Amino acid sequence: MVKSSEIHPYMSILQPNPHTLDSPHGILALGLASISLGQALHNGNGSINVTALFYLTFALIFLSWALFGYLKFSETFFRRITFPLLLLGLLLQIYQLAFDYFGSSQFLSLLPTLWQFRLGVLIAGGLAVASLITRTSSTVQNTLTVLVLMVLWFSGAWLIENLPYPFIDVFVFQQNSSRALINGENPYLLTVPYIYGDLSGYSTELVRDGWFTFGSPYPPLSIYLSSIGYVFWGDIRYSHLLAFLLSGALIAFLQSGRTSKLAAYLFLFMPRSFYVLEMSWTEPLVVFLFTATIYCALYHPRWLVIPAGLLFVSKQYMLFFVPLILMLLPYKAACSVWIKRIAQIAFVGLVVTAPLAFWSFHSFVWNIVSVHLKQMLRLDALTYLAMYTRITNVEPPQWIGFAVLVFSFYWTWRFFPRTPAGFSAAFAFCLLTFFAFSKQAFCNYYYLVIGMICCTVSSFNPESPLNLLEKS
Repeated sequence: MVKSSEIHPYMSILQPNPHTLDSPHGILALGLASISLGQALHNGNGSINVTALFYLTFALIFLSWALFGYLKFSETFFRRITFPLLLLGLLLQIYQLAFDYFGSSQFLSLLPTLWQFRLGVLIAGGLAVASLITRTSSTVQNTLTVLVLMVLWFSGAWLIENLPYPFIDVFVFQQNSSRALINGENPYLLTVPYIYGDLSGYSTELVRDGWFTFGSPYPPLSIYLSSIGYVFWGDIRYSHLLAFLLSGALIAFLQSGRTSKLAAYLFLFMPRSFYVLEMSWTEPLVVFLFTATIYCALYHPRWLVIPAGLLFVSKQYMLFFVPLILMLLPYKAACSVWIKRIAQIAFVGLVVTAPLAFWSFHSFVWNIVSVHLKQMLRLDALTYLAMYTRITNVEPPQWIGFAVLVFSFYWTWRFFPRTPAGFSAAFAFCLLTFFAFSKQAFCNYYYLVIGMICCTVSSFNPESPLNLLEKS
């Protein structure tokens, strides 16, 4: 019989450290990381400014504290302060979502009827708080959570119906791609009008004579899922709204108790959550696939390869994070087990990608790969590279983000447990550090990180000492 230590003698770098995430300060630090990142997006809608960078830095600090902190604080102390502090953060987010200006300039035309949206957010927020502070049965708490999701559906539908044509190219790409797919046309062969007046956000190779030189910058899976909203409601954003609320539901019910519900509410009431919906960014779809992956890892590991395979082909940059799948594979398993699971995940991704990819492979590569490689560093991006360029007028090398990512991989492999919570935490940490040092990162990018942080909180074992909220 082969000893476990002999199975991967060449992979000692991946051997996990006995340190776990179940430290008493974990929930507070993760919750503060989520709130801080939400405040960074609240100040500038995800574009760079001093305040946003300040909150982004604090989000990195809090997340690092949660994941790498070895300080031995009093569990009693954190039991007393964690729930009140995070509840205050949630109340702040509910207020900001309801009353602070959060959308595009088109919202100015909605001021006479905006009270309807605000009322919906306040009702949902009130139900959310009630589900957290009530001492009644879990059935009542669960019912209140379902009502929160229902009210937010109507609030999101109000937003979509009252802002039917957001001024952003993302919406044009997705609507046209869905229409083409339904009509039997290849979305990657489309020509799409350029709706902006200047070329500050695109290189000259990507726009010619007032038209984009590509039809859709999104992978096939994103087009498939967005088309659901187009087919049933005439607007792709309904798919995003549905994914947003399903993600919140999965986070809320990953574990019993109010810890998971609080994590879900921090995600749902993030001050710019409905701004992501308004702008039709596709990250809600990615968050849903991620939470589905964590759900299967916890309760249906046999089916894990399906959501995991879909997750890694949902956005181009998700392929960079395939190495993190090692967090869900037992370290001492035989190589054949590793190869089999990774091959299954790759097969799922290939099955959903191949039909559109091989319809016109050259067009697919141009739209999905080449277009993104030709994108320039954005000075309005919420990243440290953009800040450095603004200060020095010198553009730093773009490999910095990938160097930071490799370093993050090493730390997560070494110090995070091989559990669904460890996988979720590793993904959040690696994604946040990668985005913070990339050439482009905006509201939708960090929205995804917030969803992963909240999913991490919800995926801890309810018996863990980290789950202090059940004892407060």
